Amino acid sequence: MSLPLTFATITPKTKHTATVIFAHGLGDSGLEFSNNKEMRTIASQLPHIKWVFPNAPERTITAWKGDTRRRSSTRGWLDVLDEPLTYLSEHDDIQEYDEGIMQSVKHLDAFIQSEIDSGISQGRIVLGGFGQGGAISLIAGLGGSQWRGGSDTQDGWKLGGVICLGGWLPMRDKYKKRLSVHASTIPVFWGHGVQNESVTWDLSWESANFIGDRLEVRYGQYTKVGEPGVSFMSYGVATLLAESQMDDLRLFLKKVFPLEG
Repeated sequence: MSLPLTFATITPKTKHTATVIFAHGLGDSGLEFSNNKEMRTIASQLPHIKWVFPNAPERTITAWKGDTRRRSSTRGWLDVLDEPLTYLSEHDDIQEYDEGIMQSVKHLDAFIQSEIDSGISQGRIVLGGFGQGGAISLIAGLGGSQWRGGSDTQDGWKLGGVICLGGWLPMRDKYKKRLSVHASTIPVFWGHGVQNESVTWDLSWESANFIGDRLEVRYGQYTKVGEPGVSFMSYGVATLLAESQMDDLRLFLKKVFPLEG
């Protein structure tokens, strides 16, 4: 099938039995992440996994308008309405914000469907991302048909897992109402650096806790990583691709993508 966005890949070194689709952060690109040293290392340690890094479309960033230090248009999965980044309930009622997120969900859906068409089952696909790439992965990976428009009957995917690195939960009230029937069965690895200034640890932890009555949310329990529910892990860094983070991510992927799959 024709994919709606350009992308970069890391091809598996052995038989391809699983796929990670990883969405970059605001202003980054799929190529940057595919060439990242830590990403390359984890890919070499899990040679049966194909990695796909889609490039988000260019969009206008509302919070950057009038800021001479930054271009108002850049690659992004969703708009940034205010800075510093916080959750504001009034954003849930902005139709254009909602529609922009839905469009990104459909873009990621196309990549998931492409892997399924190539013979990889839903349970052998993980969707994840960094920053707002993590935010959109939480929506696309755990969300139901309402994130995909009224004409779409797809009630979400039954994926092998979801990854959110340095992300948060936009549109919280609508998110709770739009979780798919499969959400509680999907393992989620949610990692955050306590020194992250772009997306604060408090915002990320509050976001995870917000869905605690719908999904089990565990803090720092390594024995539960890779099981259904949210495993929230903290790291004493600002960057989210630190060695300790990637070690835990590798553990998660080994559990959700056993070699015999």
